Formats: sequence, structure tokens, C-alpha cells
Amino acid sequence: MVEMVMLTEAKETDNKLRWDARIGRTDFSLYVPKWRVPRPWPRLIEVTVRPYTGEATHPRSPRGGLQYNVHPITCHLDKVSEHTRTIRYRPDGVNAKLWELGEPYIPTPMTFDGSPQLTIEVNWR
Repeated sequence: MVEMVMLTEAKETDNKLRWDARIGRTDFSLYVPKWRVPRPWPRLIEVTVRPYTGEATHPRSPRGGLQYNVHPITCHLDKVSEHTRTIRYRPDGVNAKLWELGEPYIPTPMTFDGSPQLTIEVNWR
């Protein structure tokens, strides 16, 4: 099963861009470092969340230049904590500066019964 949601560009911070969506009664915000977003910044992104199956992502060089930014983001997430309507996940990897996403709070219905690991993909629109 695949959960897909369209997020609309919402906010810009010093280092990241944020897209928001409403999933049922829960807000879902996704932060992406600016260095990882193609220019011009897309107003819409497509997000797919699926259970982690152990497949490897295709490693790319971080901050690899303009061509790098156009590729979709695919990363594995580890469960950090459960909240009222969301579960907080953290991208794998020890160096947070190399993460392609922030730490998303994913609405519980999209987490496949609170799976301890997920794979998330972000496609630019």
C-alpha cells in the first residue's frame, strides 16, 4: 500500500523550505534543505510514504550541484517518538547536515500502524 499526498509550498526559513498538507484532521509539514531543492522552487511536491523493505537507496554526493537537485529524494526514516496524531521520524545517517529532509512528524494513518522504519520519496512537480 502506498500513501501519497500533495503538499503546497508553505514557508521559507534560513536553511529550509516547508510544504504543508492536511491529512484528515492532522497537519503534515515537510522541511527540505534549500541545497536539496531544484530552482525555481516547486510550489507542489509529491510525497510517497511506504514501509521500509531493506532496499538500499542510491547514494549520491551531498550538495552535488544543480543536476543533483532535480533527482527525487528517497530516504529511510527511523521512528523517534509517538505523539497524539503523528509519529516523529528521523532520516538515517549520523550527520544531520547531510540529511535530505528534516525530521518529519508523519500523520499516524500514513505510518503503516506505527512502523519502526519507513521509506519516504519526494518528487518535484
